[in-house]
Amino acid sequence: MKNKDQLSLYLSGGSSSRTLPPIDQRPISELYFAILPDPEIAAKSHKLAGNFHRRYRFFAKPRKANLLHVTLYTIGSFRYLPEETVFAAMEAASKVRKPSCSVVFDRAVSFGNGDNRPLVLWNENGNAELKAIYQELVDAMRLTGIAPIKEKPVEPHMTLLYQGHSVPDIVLEEPVTWTAKDFVLINSLQGESIHEHLCYWTLRD
Repeated sequence: MKNKDQLSLYLSGGSSSRTLPPIDQRPISELYFAILPDPEIAAKSHKLAGNFHRRYRFFAKPRKANLLHVTLYTIGSFRYLPEETVFAAMEAASKVRKPSCSVVFDRAVSFGNGDNRPLVLWNENGNAELKAIYQELVDAMRLTGIAPIKEKPVEPHMTLLYQGHSVPDIVLEEPVTWTAKDFVLINSLQGESIHEHLCYWTLRD
């Protein structure tokens, strides 16, 4: 486990603590575990998103390279990030014993329905190793008492842009792939395009 300095931004104590704005003025925090692409893979994926944006005339701009990620497990959304939830999540993550694994996306597809059809990188074979990490997190989070009784199935993907329109599946000429060596607990500040990386955990070989 590798703690990050950002952890003290929203939790009590620490030399980096700051005065927070009133509760009703704070951005919503979405807390989740994720796998991050290597920097060069993030740059490559961002370039792909730009190409698709122009080709299919999407209105929304591609996500920034430093925001690209693969969500493993969503904990919840909060107006004020609760300390007890963060530390329960950290305790659960420390129980994961899965090894490093390959992440492979072989196509870009439209997810969702209605007016919001995110364009995402996806693999029709499912990235089974990521699903196995998700299941360990599910089991560990249940022991904390803060997890829902029934979990939603996970479908590993990496979102390139939001508010797109439906397009046929795009098979990539070259798959987007990297080796996931760790995972991270992210505090995403909604509407701010800010991801605070609270803590990392190594996937053991």
